[in-house]
Order: sequence, then structure tokens, then C-alpha cells
Amino acid sequence: MSRRFYALLLLFGLMSAVLSAPSLAEDADDDTPRFVAPTYPPDAIPYDENHPDLLDEDMLIAHSAILIEASTGEVLFEKNADEMMYPASTTKLLTGYIAMQMADLDNDIVTVSENAIALVPDGYQKIPLVADEQVPMLDLVSVMLIRSGNEAANAVAEYLSGSVEQFADLMNQTAEMLGCSENTHFSNPTGLHEETHYTTARDLSIIARAVWQDERMMSILSQTSYDMPATSLSGGGAAHPRRTIVGNTKILNPDSSSYYRYCIGGKTGNTVPAGYCFVGFASKGGIDLISVVLYSGDNGRYTDTKRLFEYGFTQIESISPEALYAEDPRVIDITGFALDDSQHGELTLGIRAVDESKDMTIIGNQTKIDLLRENFSQISSIRWTRDFRAPVNAGDTMGILTFYAENGDIAEYELVATRSIAMREDAPPSLEQIEAYTAADESPWPRFSWDMLVPPVAVMLALLLLIRFIKRHRKKRYKAPDIKPIKRKFIR
Repeated sequence: MSRRFYALLLLFGLMSAVLSAPSLAEDADDDTPRFVAPTYPPDAIPYDENHPDLLDEDMLIAHSAILIEASTGEVLFEKNADEMMYPASTTKLLTGYIAMQMADLDNDIVTVSENAIALVPDGYQKIPLVADEQVPMLDLVSVMLIRSGNEAANAVAEYLSGSVEQFADLMNQTAEMLGCSENTHFSNPTGLHEETHYTTARDLSIIARAVWQDERMMSILSQTSYDMPATSLSGGGAAHPRRTIVGNTKILNPDSSSYYRYCIGGKTGNTVPAGYCFVGFASKGGIDLISVVLYSGDNGRYTDTKRLFEYGFTQIESISPEALYAEDPRVIDITGFALDDSQHGELTLGIRAVDESKDMTIIGNQTKIDLLRENFSQISSIRWTRDFRAPVNAGDTMGILTFYAENGDIAEYELVATRSIAMREDAPPSLEQIEAYTAADESPWPRFSWDMLVPPVAVMLALLLLIRFIKRHRKKRYKAPDIKPIKRKFIR
């Protein structure tokens, strides 16, 4: 009986410990199963990898999700996108974004406080850092995003605002400035669970879009590990030697079954109330997408993300002004062409960017791109730079096409000859040739040629002949009147 009693007592203690354990953050050191992943509805339509464009809400395990086109923010797919959810460590996207805006990443040195470490309960992810360790801001932000170090996020918050609480106020102000709704409220920089720490998939996509526009932060989010230089203590002495901080974002790892080759970065998150979360960034063929998945499974968040991205790439088309023009290039007629020209002077013009570094890629759905195709002449103009007269050499610039983008940007393109056209041998000189001929003549007197006498002499002869003809004609028509003498009669 005593053994049974102690066994029951031990079992009760273990159950109490499990029930009272805190929610574990992403990449926690404890491998104990702690979350039961959601499943597909029983009547869900099976997902067809051959038709990613047929995506249905029930094909995602996640309770809430959204997919947007990065450059415009256009929503391509959503599922419960406005429902309040716990974001877990995806919160650190906003923490990192604020650090990027406020800190000098290369020169700011942060002294990690005891409080920054103490605020992270046991079992939650740490780098780890030690109290009084001096860490460059760039290193803190990098390990915070790649390894999801919670004490690193707290250290960043304290350095920028003085305290975690004041930084949370700054987070909410920033979220409001970016356009987030009232359904978003942050209470800490880490994403550790608090009832007052929540957001929506739509609002998190707005924050992620701001992050996407920061090239330096996107570079960090694309990494799976980070070489952290040696650090020292504020009071002197070494804190940590050089070390490599390894993350666990499976979708970025080519050796993982969850790998997706078009994913260029992302941030994971996990607590028991939040489930498994992921904010991802993908790029393919000039199309950039952002996805948010909240309350999914460990591997399910990556499966959901890949399905969202595959769907998005079927809905959005990327095309350049050069490609739009090439679908219906300009054709002109050249005069004075050689008689043996097989195309009788017809010349198709190619296109070449004046500034090749300028990105004028057009992103939009099929309807938008088709509309641009139909109205390309209305969103562009052409200024011709030379006359359409032979000879023409391949590559010669015939004109300048100006393209007017929807956002007000302008780009210029040269319209160039795609082939050479020889001049007819007996063709009269063009105006350009005459001007060049005249400019090259140093004599103040006009050049003399017997050919120059032909036109005026011909005109004079014609006038003389005309005058002679008129005179003869008038003489023939004139005839003196026949006057008969009047006979006088005398009456006697």
C-alpha cells in the first residue's frame, strides 16, 4: 500500500508540474512534447500540388493566415486574418525593426543587464548572454532574430527606451504609425505570453512589409546561423569567446524536408497559447510575397507557408516595360532604301534601357497586366530622334520611348534598329546629308556644279516657249473686220 501511495503521490506531482509549467518559446531547450498541433477539418478538400492555384482555407492547418504582395501590400489570400491571435516570437520582427530605425548598429555597444536576463523564465530560449556582457547592437539584433534570444530582445529594449515597459509603449506607437488596427497591442519585446500581448495576421503582415523594405534586416532574416565575435564584461575580462549561433528555421535549411527554395527569410515563434507561428518572405521571378501563419503545427507552419507562396506565384505576374513593348514592337517604314531590300524598307525597332540600373518591374494580377498590354501606348510616349531614311545601321537609335509608371516614376528607353538598311544608289541627298555637306565646306561661296544650272535653265526655257506660244495663238485669233462700203442712193 505504501508503494502505491508513493507512486500515486509522485504521479500527482508530475502532473502538477506539467500543468503549472510556463509556455515555452520557440526553440526552447526542453524537448518535452508540449503542443498538440491543429489538424485539417474532416471534410477538407485535399491539396493538389499540381494545381496550387486552387487553394482553399481548409487546406491550411493554421487557424489564421494571410498572404500579401510585398511591393503593393495587395492581399492575395486570407483566413481569419482579423482575428486577435498571440504572435509569440514573431514579435521580434517589430523589436528588430525599431532597433534598425533608432540605433547605430555598427557603433552602439549594449551592456546586458541582470534584469534583461531575469525577465526570461527558465525553459525559454536564450543565447545565452551574461550580466554586464558588452555586445554590439548589430550582434544583439542578429542573434535575437536568428536564434530568437529573449534576453537579447530585452537588452535591445532597455538600451533604446530605458525599460521593457517603456519600449512596449514605443512598439504600440510604431504599430499604430505603420497602420495596424486596434486589435494589436504589445506588452513586451520578446513575444513571451501575456494576455495583453496580441495582434492579427493582417497587422503582422503590415509590420512584416515594413521589415521587408529594410535591406539590412532582410539580410539578417535570411541567415540560419551567425558568427558572434568575442565579447567582454563591462568591468573588464572576457565574457564569451567567438561563437556560432545557430537558428532553427527549417524552411531556410536545404537539408530539411521543410525547405522551400524561394523563401528568402523568416521569423519563427512558438508558445503553447500561440501555437507554432511563422512570418515568411519569398521571391521568384521578380515577385515578392509575404506570408503570416498563426497557430499552426511545428512542420505545419512551413507546409502552410509553402502552399500560400505557391498560390501567390500563380496569382501575380511580373513584367518589365521592355517585355511589354517586345510583345508588340514598333514598326516603321524607311525611305530611300536599296532596291534589293527584301523587306522594302520595313524596320522593326528593338528596345534598350537608357539607365539599366533602374528597376521598373511591374507587379500585378493577370487583369492588371492585360490592361497594361492593351493600353501600352497610353502609358508611354515616343520622341523620334532622326528621320526614317536610309542608310540605317543595326543598333542605331531611332527614337526615345518614355514609360510612365503607376507610382509616378519615369524611365526612358532607346528604340533601336534591329537590322541595317542600305541607301539606294541614285537616291537624292537627304536634308541631313545636305546640312553635313554644307557644314564641311570651308569656302564662303556656295559650291558650283553644272547640275545646279539645269533647274533654272529649264525653267527659263519653259517660260520662253510659253510666251512664244501665247503670242502666236493671239495673232491667229485676231482678224480685221470686213467693212462693206455704204451705197448711196440719189433721188432726183
